[in-house]
Parts: sequence; structure tokens; C-alpha cells
Amino acid sequence: MGKERGRGRRNHQSRPYNKSNWRGQKKERSQHNGNPRNRSAPQQKSTLRENQVGITEFTNADAPGFTGILKSRFSDFHVNEIDTEGRVLELNDSTVPKAVVEPVDPQKLDEWRKELEDVIGPDVWKDIASLAIAKFDPKTEQKVEIDVSSVDKDKRTKIHQLVKQLYSGKLVSTTLGQTQAKEKPQEEQKVPAEEAAPVEDKKTIRIIKPKHGRGDNRWNFPGEFVTFLVHKTNIDTSEVASTLASRLNLRPSQVNYCGTKDKRAKTTQNFSIKRRSPESIINAARAIRNVFFGNFNFRSTTLKLGDLQGNRFRIALRHIAKERQADIEGSLESLKERGFINYYGLQRFGNSASVPTYEVGVALLKRDYKLACELILKPRDTDIEFMRAIRKEWWEKRDSAAAAAKFFGDKFIEKKLLDGLARFGETDYSSALRQIPRNMLMLYPHAYQSLIFNRIASRRIKEFGLKLIPGDLVYVEQSEPMEEENQIEAAETEAAETDEGDLPEGVEEDVDVALEEESVFKRKVRPLSEEDIASGKYKLSDVVLPLPGHDITYPANECGAWYEEMMAEVGLSSELLKHKEKTYALGGAYRKMIIQPNDLKWSFRRYNTPEDTLIASDFELMKGIPITAEPSEDDAKYLALVLEFSLPTAAYATMLLRELFKQDTSTATQMQLEQEALTKKEDKDTPTDSPPIEEEIAEGETAAETVPETVEPDKEVAEGQ
Repeated sequence: MGKERGRGRRNHQSRPYNKSNWRGQKKERSQHNGNPRNRSAPQQKSTLRENQVGITEFTNADAPGFTGILKSRFSDFHVNEIDTEGRVLELNDSTVPKAVVEPVDPQKLDEWRKELEDVIGPDVWKDIASLAIAKFDPKTEQKVEIDVSSVDKDKRTKIHQLVKQLYSGKLVSTTLGQTQAKEKPQEEQKVPAEEAAPVEDKKTIRIIKPKHGRGDNRWNFPGEFVTFLVHKTNIDTSEVASTLASRLNLRPSQVNYCGTKDKRAKTTQNFSIKRRSPESIINAARAIRNVFFGNFNFRSTTLKLGDLQGNRFRIALRHIAKERQADIEGSLESLKERGFINYYGLQRFGNSASVPTYEVGVALLKRDYKLACELILKPRDTDIEFMRAIRKEWWEKRDSAAAAAKFFGDKFIEKKLLDGLARFGETDYSSALRQIPRNMLMLYPHAYQSLIFNRIASRRIKEFGLKLIPGDLVYVEQSEPMEEENQIEAAETEAAETDEGDLPEGVEEDVDVALEEESVFKRKVRPLSEEDIASGKYKLSDVVLPLPGHDITYPANECGAWYEEMMAEVGLSSELLKHKEKTYALGGAYRKMIIQPNDLKWSFRRYNTPEDTLIASDFELMKGIPITAEPSEDDAKYLALVLEFSLPTAAYATMLLRELFKQDTSTATQMQLEQEALTKKEDKDTPTDSPPIEEEIAEGETAAETVPETVEPDKEVAEGQ
């Protein structure tokens, strides 16, 4: 107990992809005979670095950085959602609520029976009672049917309640229409046609003997939607949702959650599903490894994306140098005071330096659909083996149907795109792209917006430092700031709905310009004046920078011109972001330039092996599973820094850590740093067989695999979403 055992990474280069043996492939490790220097180095790949996506500055460049290893193990990175009321969500209740039939007063039941005597007479009640005590016989049709065509809904409900109260679990009642009841033709019933009820008004309550193990499956919970917490390890939020949907016979869109959480982490978040019992949800969850459900509740509305205040993080940074503790404390105090630049992290841009996601976004925005398709399908050295083979085949032969046939499942963007090319023709790139769901497809233009934001933020800090300047944008006092994702969705929905054809008859096209100038979205912010700055009312953390778009207010200072300059570098402008094809229109949004973490805490933690578990998860706390005991100072081999803090939605915890480290936080860099730390330690001490970080990566995941266009397109979101 207390030692985390990762499943390890397959060697994808060992043999061709095969569905039957893929899960069972053995990991081929190089023989090192106890000497870490003989280990094979991980394959060098052209993965993105932070400076390639505009991440270059710090809020306090003079504070000393330090080396700490991030996400060495899944148990080093914990994320707990903070709900709209400010509560940190923790899995601490595994109780599975059962449907409860609220008892009705016997006197009221007698009143209902008398009221319904003209519908259910004594003979029918005898038949119902006999059915209740009868043994279930699959060979015969055991039922009692009551004609309720002339009965209103209130009385039908009372009949169902009577059956439920008097024969709970023994009988099930259902209201059926004409076709469901399969009634005999009117001539066989010997009922004159003029006396028969119209087909659309014919209703029957059928009371049956349920099959063994099946009771009344009517919804008997206090709300239409069941909510529950999901605690997961090394699995995408979207994969949990899609698997649940499949097991519960739902569409993926019917399984709702507030935000997407990290894959390589232990995370807890809220889900909601309409009219599925907790028991059925738990049964469905058995098909998903490393996922635990609990804290069931009920509500009248569903959860939506953005229904949260933020996230609480608990992070262990390994291999901290003991002699640097004083410097680290100083850096943490600086972070607490100044915050960090709210950059979009590398997850937003994929893992390939040769084909970053923003390049696809530029192609889409410039209507170069052929280039966009080719970039999505272009071979790259960061691919896992089977994807590399598929891309190579398409690139050389341009046979989309043959390449698409090599996929198992259809969750890949590449598969959807190849199916589109096969269906509409190898040169109908625009139609093929529309086979990709819009929310996935828009990740590419959003990545371009993110790149511009990062570059603007860096230039703003580099040229003006940490001071307010006239023209900086802040939210207007009376306007409640929208979450960034909601801003984008609202602006894009408005763009999609506003077209020339939507203008009232007789209204000229130039009225659209006037409407744009009066946009409510543009009026959500205002520029700061000299007087505002002198008042001391505003801080740098109040300043927002736009994400470029056609419906946005740019800063009323030098920064505003930078947007058009940067977009012009690739042949774009704010006007072109309106886009003739509304799918790709970018209205824009606003994002805080500086974030200050809430309730930042830290402590130092000693440990002895790279496999020691340093932070207890929700599940471990609930089950009373102890984590690795902390050794004494004299016996400890390693030191870790444990951080706790809260961030708003869409903020990246890795960007907070970058401010502390003063160095690149990409996965490739972290792998290299940990390998060096382990090697140095093993040179001093007895050699160990402890696996380096790259062998702890999960099945199916390459060393730096966070690329949205390869596995799950909505995986690009921030750790803080």
C-alpha cells in the first residue's frame, strides 16, 4: 500500500499495430545491468517548446528559479473542482441511493379507490390482487388492462400510485396508447364505430407481473437529473463520459460535466445524467478502469460547461535541492504577491513542433481547406506507431477510404476527416472538414487566438512591465465578467446566427456595421484613463487582453495596434475573422492578463523512492488507504515541494509552476530533468531499478502526447478548466 504502480508504456516501435495484441504487447526494456548510463535514451522528437508559442516572460524575472519535476507520477498532480458555491468537491461518500416510494396515508388511498370506482370496480381489483400473488410464468401473458381513455391525467396518476403503494415490487403499471396496447379491431370488440374513442384518445393502463429481478423502473428520485462525483486517474474526462453514455444507451451529449480535467493526474469533478438511477450508473462504471463514483445527488436542471468557479490543485514537485529551500520560499512569496502571466499552456497547441494546431487554424481562417486537411493528416515524428503508418499511407497514396479502414473506432479526428474525403471526394476538402464535430474543429482557430494572446501578453509585459497604462481594458463595473469559454460560445453563436439573410426586409447591409459598433459584447469592457490609474482602484490583475475577433474591443493604446500587426504576418485581419463560412467565424473574447492564485500554501516533504506516493487522493482518504510514510530527515534520499492553490477556470497550473521554475515546463524537458536527477543520485548511491519518468507514461500515450488532433480533440483545455 502507498506505492503507486503505473501500468507503464508500451514500446510502440516493437511491432505493427494489431487490434488483437495491442493491449497485450510486452514492454521491451533495454538491458542496463544496473548501470543507469547504459539505458537507452528516449527517442528525440520535435515537440513544442514554450518560446515557440509566445511564452517568454515572467512577473518577477529576478526571482531565482529552481528545478522540480512535475507529474513524475499520476499521484503527484491532483485537481478538485470548485463548484459555483465555492465548495471544493471531494469524493467522500460511496453510498448508492435507492429509489424510495414515499408512503401515502391509508385514508387517502381509500378515498382514491372510492373516487375511481367507475374506472376500477371490485372485479378488477380482485384480478389485480390475484395477479400480485401469482407466480411469474414466462409462457403466459400475465396482465390486467384498464381502459382509461376518458380519465384525466390526475386520475391516471392516482391509479399508478395505488398500484405502487399496495403492490410495491410485485406489479408494474404503465399507460399505453392505441398502438402500444395492440387492442383488437372494433368489429371483434363488437363496439359500434361511432361509440369507439378516437384512436389518438385511446389510452390503457396495463398492469403486469415484472420479470424476475426487475421492479418498477419508474423514476422515484427527488430530481430529474442525478449528479455525482467522478474521481479518475490517467483517463480523459471525455473518455469517461463517452463510455458511460455507451453503457447507459445514451448519446455522449447526454452525459454532462462542467469542465475537462487533466488526463495524467488524479482528478475529481461533477457529472450529471438525466433519469438514470445511481445503481445503473455504478454498474456502467465497472467497465472503466481507475474511475470511482460517489456523492450522488439530485437536481431539477442539468450541469453545463462552465458551471464552476475554478479548481483546487495539490501538486508534488519532486527532486527539490535541499540547499535551495530559502530561495524557493522567496519565489513562492513573490508569486503570492505578483501572480503569474495567464498564458495558454502547451496543451493548447498540440505536441508536434512540425504541425502545431494553430497552423491548421490559420489555414481554416484563410479558407485554405486543402492545406488544413493536409496539415491534420501530415506525418509527424510525435505520432504513436499505428497513427504514423496511417498518415504515411495517406500522404503517399491519397486513398482516404483505405487509410480510414485501418482505424478501430471513430474517436480520432483523422478518422472523421478521412471518412469525409472518402465520402465526398478526395478534393472536396471543405465538405470533409464538416464531418468533424464543430467543437472539435474550432480547436484549431482557437489555438491561433491563443497564440496571439500569448504573444501580446509577452510583449505587453516586456515593454511596459507590471504597471497600468492608459488604454488598458478592464471589465465595466456593472457587467458580470463571463467565463472565457462562455464568451467565445456566445460570440460564435451570434456570428453564426447573424447573416445578411437574417436582416429585416429593407434594411441595408451597412446597418450591420452600426449594429456591430453597438455590440453589447464590446461594451463589456472599457479603457482605463489616467484618473482611473491614479485613483489606485485598479490592479494589473484587473486588466484583460482580447482574444482576436471581429466583435471585440482592442486596447486603446499601443497594444491595440499589435493585434493587427501580428495577424497581418499570416495574411489575416480582424475583419477576415468574421469569415464567410460562419462555422469558422471568431467573435473574440477577453482573458485576464495576470492571475493571482487563491489560498496558496506549501510544505516540504521527504521521500525515499520515485514510486512513493506523496499526496493522498480523495479515494484513498475515503477508504483509509495510507500513503507512503515520510522518512526522517537523516534517512530521506529525496525532497519534494507540495503546493496547494486554487485557480479560476481556463487558467493553467503549469504556467504558475513555470513562474516558479523559470524554465520550460514541457513534458520533454521534465523527462530530461528527472532522468538527470535520478542519474546523479544513482551515481552517488547504490544503483536502483526505479523506472525513469518516460516508463511511467500510460498505455497508448507518447512522451509528450497532448496533441488535440490525435486522440481526444477536447483534451487541449487548461488544467484549470
